[in-house]
Amino acid sequence: MKPTSLPKFFELSASLNKTTLKLHASQAHGLICGIICGGSDHQMAWENLITGGKTTGKTHELLQTLYETSAHLLDSYLVEFQLILPADSQALSERAEALTLWCQGFLTGLKLVNIPIIDRESSEMTEAINDIIEIAKMNYEEVVASEEDEAAYTELVEFIRVAVILIYQDLREEESSQQSSSSSAHLH
Repeated sequence: MKPTSLPKFFELSASLNKTTLKLHASQAHGLICGIICGGSDHQMAWENLITGGKTTGKTHELLQTLYETSAHLLDSYLVEFQLILPADSQALSERAEALTLWCQGFLTGLKLVNIPIIDRESSEMTEAINDIIEIAKMNYEEVVASEEDEAAYTELVEFIRVAVILIYQDLREEESSQQSSSSSAHLH
């Protein structure tokens, strides 16, 4: 049985700080999720992208768990799928920065597996990707610790979580219909 619980933000941060690239934990999770959305054909060297090639056994295990759990949760369309972000007890500006980094990582992951993120045909998935692009550009330094900004942050996190599941589902449907088209073309 696959693990269904993602590593904690602080645990992932501590492990990534021991690597060459020292990626932000949220950015690394976004990158992995973008790559996963690209489909099973894209089992590339994602770990080297995140670590820069320097990793310990414990970091490797944690990243492997992160990848496998994220893939399982997305593939099962589980509501348990969550973005890896700092705890709610952290400053809102720190959490907002992590959210923009998660989005940037996700978009980079999509691009790495050749999923176009701009100039797409109009669709729900295109709208979701465009919204994630806008969130990735958010100026987190202007975020004020207020109830209004806190509520907006919570809504953005939930929006992105649902948008990523939608993107994953749509890409699986595209992949499936392309495979059906190519196999029926071979039959004729």
